[in-house]
Amino acid sequence: MTSTRPESVTCLLCREHASREHQRLADQIEHLGATAGAPLSAEDATQAARRLRALARRYAG
Repeated sequence: MTSTRPESVTCLLCREHASREHQRLADQIEHLGATAGAPLSAEDATQAARRLRALARRYAG
């Protein structure tokens, strides 16, 4: 079973994949926040994207 803590994931391919996917999701959320009529504010989207990018860095680190 894979750990949910980035520092505990030992498989390099899994870490790289998780890092890429969290970064991709951050980009999508940031784009969504900039869209008119989005279900979340631009500020909320920016904060969520920032947290996801931090998590992506933990997996990459």
